[in-house]
Amino acid sequence: MIKASFKNLWQKWDQFWFAPQNLLGLAYMRILLCGTMVYLYVVRSFNLGYYGDNAWIPRSMALEIMPDLYRPLFLWAFWPDSMNMIMHSLLVVFLILLTLGIGGRWLMWAAWIINAGFIQRNYSVNFGADIIAALFLFYMSFTQSCERLSVLNLIRKKSTFKSSDTISSMMIRMMQVQIAVLYAYTGWEKLKGGSWWDGTALWSVMANPQMTTFDFSFLRSIPWVIPVIAYLTIIFEIYFPAMVAWPKTRNLWLLLGVFFHAGIGIFMGLGPFATTMVSTYFLFLDPLILERALKGPKHLFASQN
Repeated sequence: MIKASFKNLWQKWDQFWFAPQNLLGLAYMRILLCGTMVYLYVVRSFNLGYYGDNAWIPRSMALEIMPDLYRPLFLWAFWPDSMNMIMHSLLVVFLILLTLGIGGRWLMWAAWIINAGFIQRNYSVNFGADIIAALFLFYMSFTQSCERLSVLNLIRKKSTFKSSDTISSMMIRMMQVQIAVLYAYTGWEKLKGGSWWDGTALWSVMANPQMTTFDFSFLRSIPWVIPVIAYLTIIFEIYFPAMVAWPKTRNLWLLLGVFFHAGIGIFMGLGPFATTMVSTYFLFLDPLILERALKGPKHLFASQN
């Protein structure tokens, strides 16, 4: 009896981590994630001086002002300053190719290494979108991310596609677990701050014109809005793992996440961070829905039967 139960448990564990999966969700994630990174690095092409010794905050000063927790693991540059433009251009080309579904694992690895190199050069100019994007780019470098939604498939007129191999399946699960942990961790961390308990945490952001794209001073007249949004934010983040794990609430919670990050992107000007986080949502969606969506709205709303 015990042996049979253990065997059954092991089979479920093995099925969860290593069973073949549809790669369409991973392909959608690749397009949104790599496309966001293309935008970030194209915009920064006008400010490459940030990554050199002559930057406003050079590496030596950044090392002094940043807490140990936020310092990179490696404190050396991957290339001299004179090569910044070359490496930057190379990274943009790699990311564009990956967005188009060209390159696969090896190109993804190359893009991740160069991206990590820029983060290491001067981490004081990077923000959440860079760190999260680098994390998931690393995971994706192990996967068959270019199997679906590739321009090469259009050229070859490819109509049949492989399911994920063992490593890809494991990394897809790892990314699902990772994003769930990120949400839960940030939610629990918020509970350490007194301003989140009294509901005033968001006002310190929304009342600061340097951190928002709109004037929210009118909210002084309806103060209850601020604590309600604050409490809903904590609930959304802490319960994200449980809600996406349960099929009946998964799509609802993902939809809430889209609105949550859309608000951050629109009202705080953090669009790249929003799209980076939302890119992982494709890994949770039912492959049948994604397949029907690929065929058009008419098929999307058709019955599964």
